[in-house]
Amino acid sequence: MLTAEIRDTATRSPSTEENVTYPVSVIFSLAREETAPLLRALRSQHVMPPLSHAWGSEHAYSALLQHEAGTPLAVLDVPSHRWSEGLEERVRVLSNISSVIVLVPDHTEPSELLSAGAANVVPRNTSPKELGSRIAAERRWLDMRQPARQRVMADAWEYALLRPQHRSQQVLFDLLCFTSRPWCCHDLCLMLGSAEGPMSRRALQARMVRLEERLLPYGMSVDCTAQWGRTTYMGLVEVNRPDFPAGALPAGDPSAKGLESA
Repeated sequence: MLTAEIRDTATRSPSTEENVTYPVSVIFSLAREETAPLLRALRSQHVMPPLSHAWGSEHAYSALLQHEAGTPLAVLDVPSHRWSEGLEERVRVLSNISSVIVLVPDHTEPSELLSAGAANVVPRNTSPKELGSRIAAERRWLDMRQPARQRVMADAWEYALLRPQHRSQQVLFDLLCFTSRPWCCHDLCLMLGSAEGPMSRRALQARMVRLEERLLPYGMSVDCTAQWGRTTYMGLVEVNRPDFPAGALPAGDPSAKGLESA
C-alpha cells in the first residue's frame, strides 16, 4: 500500500495529470506495467490520463471522492485472466464511488461485471480509435443522465477543520461523508487492499480507531454496527456536542447538518 502510494505521488505530473481534464477521471490497473502500453496507444485519443494507479491507491480514491465536475468516470484495466476471480466484487465496490468502464481480455463474459455495476465492459484489444469513441460516448451519456454530485461540506470550513491530514484517514473520512450508503467492512478491506488481496480487518479497524480519535475532540464519531462478524459503517454522527472546542463549531452553524446526515 505505502509503496504504491509513494510511486503514485512521485510519478504524478501536475502539467499532464492535474491541469488537464479528461473524460476519464482515474485509471485503475491490476498490473500497471501491462497497462502502460495501452495508455501509450490511447494517448492520441485524449480520453484518459497518461498514468494509471494501482488498485488500492488512496490518491486515486480521493480524486474520485473529491471530483466536482459531473459524475466521476473510472476505468479498471484487467490485463489478463489471472485477475478474473473476484473481479465482479472489485467492480461492485468501485461502482459505489464512480461510474466504471472495465477493460477486459478476450473471451471475458461481460454479464456478471455489468450486473455488478459496470457501466460498460470493453475488450482491451479494441482499436484505440473505437475505444476512445466508446469512452467519450460514455462520458456524454453520464453528463446528460446525472447532475453533478452534491457535496454538502465541500466548501465548508467545518470540512477542512475535521478532515485528517493523513491520506489513509482522509479516504475513510471522505467515504463516510460523501457517499449515501453504509459501508461493509469487507467492502472497505477489498477497496483499500491491493491487486493481490484485501486489507486485513485488523488494519481497517486500526485506521478507524485513529479516525475516531481525530474526530472525538470535535464532537463527531464514526457510526457503526457489528453483527455476525461483520461491521457496517453508517457514516458520521454527533456526540457530546457541548464539548466542542470554543469557536470550533458555532451553535446553529448550518454546515453541521451536512456532517450529521453524511
